[in-house]
Order: sequence, then structure tokens, then C-alpha cells
Amino acid sequence: MTGRPDRRLTRPAWWFVAGYGVSAIGTGLCYPFLAIYLHQVRGLPAGETAVLLLVLAGAAVPMSVYGGALADRHSPRVVAAGALVVQTAGWLVLAAGRGYAAELAALLVIGVGTGLFLPAVIPVIARLSRNDEVKVRTMSLRYLLLNVGLGVGGGLGGLVLGAATDSTYRWLFAADAVSCALYAAVIAALVPLPAGDAAPGRRRAARVPFRPGLSYALLLVAQLLLVTFGMAQQDSGVPLAVRTDFAGSTALVGGLYAVATFVVLAGQLLVSRWVERVHKTRALITMSMTWAGAWLLGHAAGTVAGDAQVALLVAMMVTFALGECAYSPAFYTLVEQLAPPGTLGRSTGAAWATFQVGNTTGPPVAVYLLSTSVPFWLVLAAAAVLAAGLVLVIDRRMHATPPPVPAPAMSGAPS
Repeated sequence: MTGRPDRRLTRPAWWFVAGYGVSAIGTGLCYPFLAIYLHQVRGLPAGETAVLLLVLAGAAVPMSVYGGALADRHSPRVVAAGALVVQTAGWLVLAAGRGYAAELAALLVIGVGTGLFLPAVIPVIARLSRNDEVKVRTMSLRYLLLNVGLGVGGGLGGLVLGAATDSTYRWLFAADAVSCALYAAVIAALVPLPAGDAAPGRRRAARVPFRPGLSYALLLVAQLLLVTFGMAQQDSGVPLAVRTDFAGSTALVGGLYAVATFVVLAGQLLVSRWVERVHKTRALITMSMTWAGAWLLGHAAGTVAGDAQVALLVAMMVTFALGECAYSPAFYTLVEQLAPPGTLGRSTGAAWATFQVGNTTGPPVAVYLLSTSVPFWLVLAAAAVLAAGLVLVIDRRMHATPPPVPAPAMSGAPS
């Protein structure tokens, strides 16, 4: 009789995810208020503000791919710590610099550091996890602490910036730099990887080709659909639809997001226990269909008014948030399972780059859809169903029984 798998995180894994949460507090202090600072406090025109924000987001996409290659050739721990040092430098330049050129350089450096950091996260977690159950739990804790950190940081930032001056913003940027530097120090001092951290020869690792198969390519397409028509719409399309199509108040929008945040915080570890027990393709299919159901609730909310409409919108956000709890542990475990040997960094980097593309294109897609007669909620639901179909193909391929190997032919006649 076999015992139950050990689900306990190692001490280095705890330090890694705890540091992630602390760094997320710094992110929450600054990211939600960057556009406000640049446009209203600094007085930059809308076009120049948009360019700066696009530089920040755009730099992360190619650097995610490059960072993944670095994580394959070198220690992902070293890549992660170095990337955080780069982010620290960017936030310090933004805190101390003056003028458009300094802000452009700062946001470019921050984007580069962010892109380099993200593809190292999953390889570090994979190396720190003794089995798949621990891996799923660590990814779930990372996502949970990310949300907690962003919420705490955003709340503190909102309080501090109630009557803010230029110098107040700069102190917050410096605080984010400190959070990045602290996390880099934690990784360097307290997150040793198991034997092999130094990578078994750079030249040998560099020659491993990155040739993802069909299943991995389908997974990236599914992710692009889920982010563009899912996560990005929750952040941009939902508030816009509530305000324009439903004539809802900003208080309603805030309340809906408070509900979703509470569901993620309360349900993340419970959902991850379920994800541990099922195949990750089936967890991702269930999540996609759950999101489709959430968007159908949004469509139904457009057919009623008053308290019934509010109730359906709340149900939509609860349903979406429950599905979201499965995303990180299921998706990135699949990335590891489908990555060709020796290419986990590049596979993760490609996944992060796809996420960035979907997250960047999602808001303009929302604006376009809501400005036309296209049924917004039904389009989102259809995209979720299509993503589920793509993952179903992956599931069938992963569970296909390999054909029997024919026995070798006997040479010569029997004696």
C-alpha cells in the first residue's frame, strides 16, 4: 500500500513564494497609478502617456522569450535574481529621473526586467518541487500571494495618493524598487536549487533545440483566447460594459471586483486541491467551460434590470473567479509537461509572451466589440468554448495509446 504523496513545500519554496507576494505589494503600489502619474501629475499628453505604457508592455514580450533561453542555458534562479535587479534599477530611475527621456528609459528597463523574470519562475518552482502535487500547490500559492500583494499594494497606494504630489509618487516608485531588491536578495541567499543549479554545461544546454510539438502550439493558441477574451476582458471589458450597456455606477464596478477578489482568495487553495487530483488538461477544459458559463450569465444580465441584473453580474464574477483559481496550477503544469526536454525556460517564456500579447490586445478588443452590434458576451463565451475544444484535442493526444511495437522478424529457419 503506497502512502499519500508529501504535499509539503520545502523551505526554499516557501521563501520563493513569500518573496513573490512581497514583491507584488510593491507592484500594486505603482502599476495601477502609473497612467495617472504620467498623464495627470506629470501633465503628459494622452499620446505620450500611451507610448510610455506601450514601451513598458512591449519590452516584456521579446524579453520573455530571451529570458526563457537564459533560464535554459543558465540557472533559472540566477536569471530571476538578475531580472529583479534590472527592475530595481528601472524603478529607481523613474523615482529619481526628470523629463520624458528618463521616464522612457525607466519604463523600458522595467519592461526588460519583467520580461526576463517571468520565464524563470516556473523552472524555479519545478526544481523546488518534489512531486506534481507540491508543484501545483506552489503555483497556487504563488497566484494567491500575487493577488493578495496586488490588493494590499493597490489599497495602500490609493490611501497614500489621496492628496498626492509628484514627490509622493516618486517615493512609491522607490518603495517598489526596494521590494524588487529584497526579493532578489531572498532568492540569492535563501532559495538554493537542488543539485544541478549550476546547469550541466552551458554549451550542451545551448545546443538543445526548441521544437515544440503540436500539443504545445495548441496550448498557446488556447491561452491567447483565454487571456484576450477572458482575463483581459474581466479587467477592461466588464467594467466598460457595466458602465455603458448596463448604466451601472462605479460603486457597482468596484463591488463586483471586490467579490471576485474575495472568491480568488478564499477559493484558490481549495480549487488547487481539486486540480492536483485530475489531469491538467481536464482542469483547463473545466475552467474554460466555467468561463463560458460566466459570460452567459453576463449576457443574461442584459435581459433584466434592477436587483436581478446585479445578482446575475455578481454570479458572473463569482463563477469567473472560481474558474480563474484553476488557471495557474493547471496551465503552467501543462507547459512543463509539454515542453521538450531541456527547454522549460523557453517554453515558459513563449507562454508568458503569449499572455502579454493577449493582455495588451484585450482592452482594444473590448472597446471595439462594445462599440458595435456584435453580442459582446456571446463572443467571449464562444472564445472560451473554442479554447476548451483546443485543450480537448491536447487531452486526446496526451491520452492516446501508442501503437504496439511490432516484434522483430526472426532470421533464418528453425532448426
